[in-house]
Amino acid sequence: MYWPISTPREFTLPHLQSFNQAEQKLDCDANSAGRDSIISVKSSKNGTFFGIVTKSTLYVYQNRPFGPIAVCSRPEQSIRVYGTNVNILIRPDNQTFIVQTTLGFFLTYILHNSTTTRVAKYSFDNSAGIPYVLAGPGEEQGVKEGSIKFRMVIKIDAGIETAVALEDELLVLTSNPPAIQLIKWISDSRGGPQTRTVLLSHLEWFNLRGRIVSAEWERAMGLFGWISSNGMAWAVVRQTLSSPAPDKASKSHIFSGYCFYNPNKTGSSTESEADRSETSCLSKNDTFAVNIAINSRFSLIGVGTESGMVHIYSVQDYAGHIPLMRTIIAPNSIYGGVTVVTWSPDGYSLFVGYSHGWALFSVYGKLVSHSMLAEGDLVPNDHWLAGVQEAVWLSNGAELLLVPVDSSEMWLLELSKWGLAGSYTWDNLSRTILSTSEKLLLYRGQDQSDLTTISHEAILWQEIAIPYAYLTSNWPIQQVCISGDGRFIAVAGKRGLGHYSVYTGKWKFFSNEQMENEFSVHGGMVWFNSVLIVGVHTDRNTHEIRAYSRDRELNHSLVIHAQQLPSLIILLSLVGDSLLVYTYNNTLYEFVIYSNAFQFSLELVGQISFNGIVHAPARVRAINWILPDEQSKIGNPINDISLATIVFLIDGKLVILYPLSKEGDLKYDMKVLMQNVEYFTIVTKGVLKNSIWAFDGKCVIVWLEVMLHLSKSDFVPSPIRIETDFYPLSFLFEKGIIIGIESNFVHRRNVSFTYSVNSTRTQLFIHQLLKYYLVSSREAEAFQLAKSFKHLTYFGHALEMMLHDALDEEADNMLHSQQSALSNVVKFLKMFPEMLDVIVGCTRKTEMASWHVLFEIVGSPKELFEMCMRLGQLKTAGAYLLILHTMEQLEDSSADMIRLFSAAVKSGDWELCKELARFLAALDNTGKTLGEAIKCMQLGSESNLSNARFLLSEDGAPQDI
Repeated sequence: MYWPISTPREFTLPHLQSFNQAEQKLDCDANSAGRDSIISVKSSKNGTFFGIVTKSTLYVYQNRPFGPIAVCSRPEQSIRVYGTNVNILIRPDNQTFIVQTTLGFFLTYILHNSTTTRVAKYSFDNSAGIPYVLAGPGEEQGVKEGSIKFRMVIKIDAGIETAVALEDELLVLTSNPPAIQLIKWISDSRGGPQTRTVLLSHLEWFNLRGRIVSAEWERAMGLFGWISSNGMAWAVVRQTLSSPAPDKASKSHIFSGYCFYNPNKTGSSTESEADRSETSCLSKNDTFAVNIAINSRFSLIGVGTESGMVHIYSVQDYAGHIPLMRTIIAPNSIYGGVTVVTWSPDGYSLFVGYSHGWALFSVYGKLVSHSMLAEGDLVPNDHWLAGVQEAVWLSNGAELLLVPVDSSEMWLLELSKWGLAGSYTWDNLSRTILSTSEKLLLYRGQDQSDLTTISHEAILWQEIAIPYAYLTSNWPIQQVCISGDGRFIAVAGKRGLGHYSVYTGKWKFFSNEQMENEFSVHGGMVWFNSVLIVGVHTDRNTHEIRAYSRDRELNHSLVIHAQQLPSLIILLSLVGDSLLVYTYNNTLYEFVIYSNAFQFSLELVGQISFNGIVHAPARVRAINWILPDEQSKIGNPINDISLATIVFLIDGKLVILYPLSKEGDLKYDMKVLMQNVEYFTIVTKGVLKNSIWAFDGKCVIVWLEVMLHLSKSDFVPSPIRIETDFYPLSFLFEKGIIIGIESNFVHRRNVSFTYSVNSTRTQLFIHQLLKYYLVSSREAEAFQLAKSFKHLTYFGHALEMMLHDALDEEADNMLHSQQSALSNVVKFLKMFPEMLDVIVGCTRKTEMASWHVLFEIVGSPKELFEMCMRLGQLKTAGAYLLILHTMEQLEDSSADMIRLFSAAVKSGDWELCKELARFLAALDNTGKTLGEAIKCMQLGSESNLSNARFLLSEDGAPQDI
């Protein structure tokens, strides 16, 4: 997940110098075109550079250092013959650029990039011993020398609607007639045709007379996304042909597809029940699809529409099973239609650009940030907030390039990235850590007091700068992991790794650059005490698990353990003393860790193949398991795999594999707990042990004691759903808190720019778990849970929230039976001394119309007042007197008020006396009532009332208690 930080940097296309007419050639000499508005932007496959076209010019930019490395401006004669530029494509080889023109031509160019020569590089003053210019992240190599040369012109007589640059071919969707043309980059050595054409009318599944106006290609899934001229969206797969020269009949089978979005239908028959009610009313006003983007990591397709909505579809197979999962509505109605839809490189975030704004969402639609200002009006210079026509993810998601509507400006927005997105470890979920281009942000709230943790004003984030010596050559940071105790952090960039001690503030990196460049981290990193366990891929094309001690220097000769594996590592997961390793050969390995002060070793004790269960290993994002208590305490680790309940996350499906008792053959019963899961974790200790917590883009989902239910029957009860108005990042189980981040853009009058402000948000979950048990008539479990949180300062507030929720539901449903949820909650509250305070606090925060529902069950306020008097809870008793007065059940000169007044005087609670006196003064402005009360308590006479004025405030203003 990503959040904007600070304010973006602005870049403007450079002015092009004028040359003589004789020097203006088609092979890319610059002319006096100047700066035009940006029309199209595309990033290269490796993300190191991107191309920009205006009406007459092609620019090639590198992102670190940010700047142009090659520029090609077309002369006037070229523009007259071929038309102006309208689009740019980049072949996956990262060298061929294709510019589409208005008159139906493709102009192809070749980028020649030197790997050694630099046209600009940072200089250092060696005599001074320190650099006077510090290279920034990824800037050590300087600006590469590049040149771009014209190659050839491709004319499309049928007209160009859109095109996709593939590895071996250029796929063109034509307009007259509507057809698909496949043009090979290199001629077939066997003499095959250079071009193949398939008319759309010959495709049986494409049952309409229309054109394809937009197309996207996702190589990892082998899937095309098309948008037709009537606003429909199609998922298309290219078939493999055995015949080198197919006839007319076989040509029509080159592509197979399915229409999964139709604006003329109000909803989808395959839409999930959870979202049907939300989307049914929206689809009636929906319009044509205008943008499409494919997320291969989560097997999703996003479709943007003219009305400003984005529909998220799940690709379950290529036979037409593409159900609608969720519909995302624009954060503000003034944003207008969708102009850009693009997924982050890791698939965890979705950027949506609108005609008058933009927004960042999580993968399943949780709003994370948007361009609406929290304070003030739009600043004239901040055009990047008013609308976006192009957006490109750069630097492995570390930056987002935004192009405002009809502009020659580019805005580079830096982002902070959640550590879990790069390295899915359970410690990254328990201790939140974010990474930016230059530093780490570590949340320290769990180490603070209860009240400090939930405070919005407390500074709970620690900034940790990453040394430039590592960043200059290995930027961007791709993986971050923290230890479970928060003592150590490890980072990994393009090559090598480094680790940091939070308490000493010291970093350790490889001193030998050759050793650092010998491997890259692949599969993740986990901490076991002070040992860092890493999955690596070496330059020798081998795959290893390596263990590095924090106490030793980083050096290959000091590796404390190395374990080779036959396949590339996908995931590392630490469960107790067991290391689970999942690899690309679809095998899960279990290693037991043996560690003491003198040695560290991994012993392979078991493995299991998931063939037939998991069809695409690369899409598995997390694996964990739950062992029976007896096995985890005294069992032989060799039996772990046969006894463990395996929980894994593939695409967005949270799947449980429960072992079946079959002698001689290990088999599993598979259950899908839930769809659309962004992440999950399993609690391994405490009263919530073996519960599963997940987030689905809307709510936090909790399954309590899932192992108990699975062991007794196949039935899994409905989970608890906890709604949050922020993106949840971590669960502080010992404090009963969910923490997250809320992002806003702010403009203040004393600055001339808009900047991002990310604030920490917290939410209690204790009351919702307690209510779940009480509604299920499981008071014993609820009491056990409450005992584990009773020490918290805000425990009484959690009970009050539980009572408030139950009262709201009962008042809305008009249920007043003795078996209702409210009755169970009130019965439960009587077990705690905070009951009287909880009831009065809930009452004063609830509408008066609901009071009678509450007091029918808890008893009358008069009874509760008497209980407070007996227990000596005088301030709470005063609050009940106010409730009685509000309900018109208290006389002005009530004896109960005098009793409370007298008790407060005897106990020396003069603050309460002051509040009671001000309350009596408010009841009677003449002061007669207050005088009578003082006289009854023998504090003075009516004639000497002035002696009691110490009970009023300095200004004599009355105040309610």
